[in-house]
Amino acid sequence: MKKVAGEFFLMHKDIRVCLMEITENGDIRGVRKNEKAADHFPLGGQMNDMKFHDWWRDRAIPKTRHGAKTALQKLGYASTGNALVNNLGLSLSDCYWIMPREEMLSWKDVNLFANDFVDTFGELTINQGAEVDLRKETRFNCATSQGELQKKWCIDQTGRRYMIKGNYGQSYQQSLNELFATQLHKQQGFTNYTVYSPVKLVTENNGEGLGCLSYDFCSEEIESISAWELLQTVKTKQNESLYYPFKDVCLRLGMAEEMFDHFISYQIMTDYLMTNTDRHMNNIAVLRNPDTLELLGFAPIFDSGNSMFYNVPYENLSRVHFRDIRTHAFLEKECRLLQYVKDRSLVNLDLAEMDFSLYEKDIAEQHIRIPLLKDLYERKMTMLQSFQNGKDIWKTR
Repeated sequence: MKKVAGEFFLMHKDIRVCLMEITENGDIRGVRKNEKAADHFPLGGQMNDMKFHDWWRDRAIPKTRHGAKTALQKLGYASTGNALVNNLGLSLSDCYWIMPREEMLSWKDVNLFANDFVDTFGELTINQGAEVDLRKETRFNCATSQGELQKKWCIDQTGRRYMIKGNYGQSYQQSLNELFATQLHKQQGFTNYTVYSPVKLVTENNGEGLGCLSYDFCSEEIESISAWELLQTVKTKQNESLYYPFKDVCLRLGMAEEMFDHFISYQIMTDYLMTNTDRHMNNIAVLRNPDTLELLGFAPIFDSGNSMFYNVPYENLSRVHFRDIRTHAFLEKECRLLQYVKDRSLVNLDLAEMDFSLYEKDIAEQHIRIPLLKDLYERKMTMLQSFQNGKDIWKTR
């Protein structure tokens, strides 16, 4: 196994934020903060040590990611925490990393935005039927990313970083949903969204599957902070809607209320149209400048794959009750999220007609679902039209 324990500086680019011990299990202890760099300490860990430990653990690739156990074994890691430490906690979402106390490294030596890397861990999990050449291993062979879905970071011929995502099970619907969302935002003329494109994957038994790719919206000048992390800076009540605490934090950090209301209102309505049930607090983020710490606005809308009834069996699609749909979002009930919309006209339903032939790219067994998905979407459009006409549809049974 690779050595993954000892004393490390937590770095924000070239700023030493704190010195800490990391155990063989990947846990941290003995944190000694650099008070002169207090503003650069991770927002999610500023409240107390427990929050900081949670922030650190959240950087690791989830051990529940499909294929993670096999990938760890092949790469010689005991856990995803070990992989995180061995790869210096580097990410393509922000500018934090760890430097062993006995080494003299700089940000330019290690950062993944500028240095070559091969995401071998991602390759092992996403292309399940392909032979992966472990000899391609560079100094860093994985980058941190959240979520259980298989993901892999890559570098194109121009040096741009992009992520490839797979799907749960045999269907490709989650990837197709990302393409569907991309088209919807494009038709709306909305600009702050992540563009997803189709990409071929190797499936089990060396078959050919379909995934999706998107380019990184972060860089050395722009880093992403999740809503989950921002919410660690305030105390919230159990069962409390996270909408108001999240809004308060964003405004306190300098975001204009108009910007907040416009983005969240649009996102809630388009998520409602697509029945995106997974807009949890790691699927909303803000952007900031890592040097000045200035808040730049919302990250482009991303991760809309868990939508369009992707996990509802075919035989249940005709029995869906819209007002009973549950989500992982600010509130549990999907229709009640609409109460947070400040401008009901932000989504133009005349530009929301969609081409459902896109879903013919899924496996043949899934094609039977297409007419039902189209019908459900059109019924959602009718419900949203009522909402835009002034009806508070969450109040009606």
